[in-house]
Amino acid sequence: MAFGDRCDGKQIRTLPNYKRIYPFVMKTRTESAIYADFEFEVEKTLEYMEKVNEGLSEKKVKFFHIFIASLVRTVAMRPQLNRFVMGRRIFQRNEIQISMIVKKKLDEDAGYSNIKVTFEPRDTLDTVIQRMAKALEYGRGDEKKHEEKEIDLLIKFPDFILRFIVWVWRGLDYYGILPASIVKDDPMYASVYVSNLGSLGLDSVFHHLFEYGNTSNFMVLGKIHKAPVIDDEGELKVKEVVRIGCTLDDRISEGIYFVKAIELFTKFMQNPELLEKPPSEEDIKDYLIETEGK
Repeated sequence: MAFGDRCDGKQIRTLPNYKRIYPFVMKTRTESAIYADFEFEVEKTLEYMEKVNEGLSEKKVKFFHIFIASLVRTVAMRPQLNRFVMGRRIFQRNEIQISMIVKKKLDEDAGYSNIKVTFEPRDTLDTVIQRMAKALEYGRGDEKKHEEKEIDLLIKFPDFILRFIVWVWRGLDYYGILPASIVKDDPMYASVYVSNLGSLGLDSVFHHLFEYGNTSNFMVLGKIHKAPVIDDEGELKVKEVVRIGCTLDDRISEGIYFVKAIELFTKFMQNPELLEKPPSEEDIKDYLIETEGK
């Protein structure tokens, strides 16, 4: 049994009993994982990008920007997605944080770096692009990142000492007393971890959830490709579509909530102009209540 609140989240004490029991009967993220993939057309999205990028030497708005902005807005409006399980307790995360892996250079032999970006519930497409640019600049820099320094240090110890350190580490995390200085920069402590396989010309897959850390959601963006689609008039047409694979921790919410969240996310992806303005207070009232107590 864990202690009270954590540095990265507040324990939810108002859950119905059937939800409170979940972490005791489904102890790991692996056995609690549910998988959902969905495909939708993106022709309006591509038209929007072409319009806003017209006349620019370098694209201002990229497809991945819209993907991240849609995800941020969805989490802000469906805050149960921003929950996590640790120490047999369910927590509401304090911030919207998205982690991803980036290639340091456009070179086959170049290394990779994990980054974690913190967003605000009132972010717009423009502010998301700005935050992403800053984070990518940091991720592609030569300076060693927090987790790289941790690994370099830990791997120097003999195996039996390393196992003991990891055991202590997990124990501190279980009881919610892992130092905030560690949690703050670690990409495995995030609302969602995303992977952009589409940038490599690959389709989406289902990625496993990690037992390390407390990330409850993993999303994989596939490539944009042509596929047969039945339009609103019932006619079969070939259109540009994208497929996304999601792996979710079933303990943080319930099926209908996840379905509504996917529908909302798809709406923003297909209508990115909705992301140009911040959400209304009414739109994010649940987030403010659960996260800020307002």
